[in-house]
Amino acid sequence: MHSSRFFIVLSLVMAAVFSAAGASPQDVGTAPPTSNLRVISLWGGARSSVVLLSDGTVWDWGINAGGKLGDNTVSTFPPSDPFGEGSNDRHRPIQVHGPGNNGYLNQVIAIMSGEIYTFALKGDGTVWAWGSNMFGVLGDGTTTDRYSPVQVSGLSGVIALGGRGYHSLAITADHSVWAWGWNASGELGDGQPIGTLVSSPVPIKVVGLSGVTAVTGGYQHSIALLSDKTLMAWGVNSKGQLGDGTNTNTSTPAAVKGLSDVRQVSAGWKQSLAVKYDGTVWAWGDNAFGELGDGTTTNRSLPQPVPGLTGMTAVSGGDCSSAALKSDGTVWTWGCNERGQLGDGTLVERHAPVQVVGLSGVTAIAARDYHNLALKADGTLWAWGWNINGQLGDGTTTTRPAPVQVNLLLNREYLPGILR
Repeated sequence: MHSSRFFIVLSLVMAAVFSAAGASPQDVGTAPPTSNLRVISLWGGARSSVVLLSDGTVWDWGINAGGKLGDNTVSTFPPSDPFGEGSNDRHRPIQVHGPGNNGYLNQVIAIMSGEIYTFALKGDGTVWAWGSNMFGVLGDGTTTDRYSPVQVSGLSGVIALGGRGYHSLAITADHSVWAWGWNASGELGDGQPIGTLVSSPVPIKVVGLSGVTAVTGGYQHSIALLSDKTLMAWGVNSKGQLGDGTNTNTSTPAAVKGLSDVRQVSAGWKQSLAVKYDGTVWAWGDNAFGELGDGTTTNRSLPQPVPGLTGMTAVSGGDCSSAALKSDGTVWTWGCNERGQLGDGTLVERHAPVQVVGLSGVTAIAARDYHNLALKADGTLWAWGWNINGQLGDGTTTTRPAPVQVNLLLNREYLPGILR
């Protein structure tokens, strides 16, 4: 039921995907050795996953609709099952190719993934993107899909990335925010009247923001963390996800009410989450499946504490579920669970936090549509939930209601159509 959010938009790009049914060029170059390499950042895309390694290379796996895996191929889908497994989906990590399909993308310091695309920040402050380019989400001034990375136009001095649905966000060295892509509800923050909003295939500056230290994007809303540890939000607000006490959309950033001393923030699909320096977790917005973790299914237009959570260090919002990392290395989840995305070994929806089974020593988490990722202190990567396109990276398409280890055999070359 919830997957229709991704499927509706994905169906709009199917014609282009089918027409590109050709190509399976072999990978170029040589995959790096595994010695001294470690995962330093992880992110979940819609039915895909991506990690950044300590050598500045990017690896991803799962669905390859629109070319979102960046290996210069694109998946096609059977007409009888257009939302099933694709021809060039990858069930194990593969390395993202370089611009123009030359070599491999390198010198990357941060990664992010939206519904149908992925983007990366390089050490020189430039941003590179690949995948479906609906609404101009790649930021290269076009709406042309890209199967290997292209540079986002007009951006330099970028220090951080954000985004999620069909819009992208970046912070520049002066701590201002730039946005591009879909703008149906003001998520680009350009200050224009709601009825006159248009999408942008190039970055535009978000109005009225300064001192921004982090940004995050949901389906159609955006949130910024300021240097004074407060939050500003803009975009769609139908479920109260802006946290200003209303349900009114806005294209101008507005203060999230009642929150201070915020350590980290994450936008889910239509919910928002924050962890404070005191270790408490706060949530607001859509709660149809218990994704706010307060024991109810009542939407909240103001931040509310998630009962029973203390000592938390990070949060991550999925489509209709949420996750939090505790200082003791355990992971806690709540919300929808029809595909095992809560990792508690069941398919039971939870309106209050439950512990992910069999995981300890976790240092980072990433929640996505219907699968989650966790990085452990020993360098191993774990995943659970939906796996129809191989997004768990364990070499199968078997859905897992409990964590399994991602197959990070980075010294192997995965040739299109041979090892998926």
